[in-house]
Amino acid sequence: MKKILLLLIGGLSYAQVGINTQNPTATFEIVSTDNTSSTKSLKISNSTLAEMFTVQNDGNIGVNSPLSVSNTAQFNVNSGAVTKSVLKLNNISNTKDRTVTSINYNQYSPLVIDNNGNVFQQYDIRTTSNAAVTFDGAYNAIASVTKLIDLNGGSIVQFQVSTDFVMGNNSVLYADITWSRNGGFRVAAFGNEANTGTNALTIVGVGTNTLTFDFATGADMVFKASLNGSTGAGNVIGQLEYQTQNSSSAVPFNIFYSFRSL
Repeated sequence: MKKILLLLIGGLSYAQVGINTQNPTATFEIVSTDNTSSTKSLKISNSTLAEMFTVQNDGNIGVNSPLSVSNTAQFNVNSGAVTKSVLKLNNISNTKDRTVTSINYNQYSPLVIDNNGNVFQQYDIRTTSNAAVTFDGAYNAIASVTKLIDLNGGSIVQFQVSTDFVMGNNSVLYADITWSRNGGFRVAAFGNEANTGTNALTIVGVGTNTLTFDFATGADMVFKASLNGSTGAGNVIGQLEYQTQNSSSAVPFNIFYSFRSL
């Protein structure tokens, strides 16, 4: 049964359409016949009668996924071919620019997918503490020491750093770095490449609170944990800093996949 209410007020029209309801509460309302996955409340097909959009009566939705046996999640998408992307998002906020005030860029977890296509949240170190902080971004190292992030009692800090051809004698630098108060700086992986020729890199200070990426010639990169002597959870015990050495100009670098645990 369909009921259309039409009101004419001052030349303007107002209508509500209801399908299977005599009292629609929205401009267009559909009330289905049951609440099971075996029936559908909405079906949209293209000109070849291929079903493109499905709303089952259990609330599950399918895009190019007409069969209830496949629509076992709240939202189900079938791209139709592995050569076609199933999802595309444009103009997305990121952990570098932090353009949306309502987003918590410090506590988040990646979404992962199992072999059956189910998407779920991976438990992550960034979600274990309300004091967790990320500091992804583009930075410029100068000869003066600059604060990167505060350090608290119990803080474990991890980040990846990369540069363009600005280190040493036109060299690229990449490193995966971890710091803790008892362990100092650790470098899990690193790489460097000179634009022309070679420029040997020596990493100095592993296991200490000052880590230097020392190139044979040209600009070096230094990370330092300056501690104030305080200890204990919740106390600010110092700060992580950065600077460049042997360079007359600022050295730009990027930080990715960063976190401070506490």
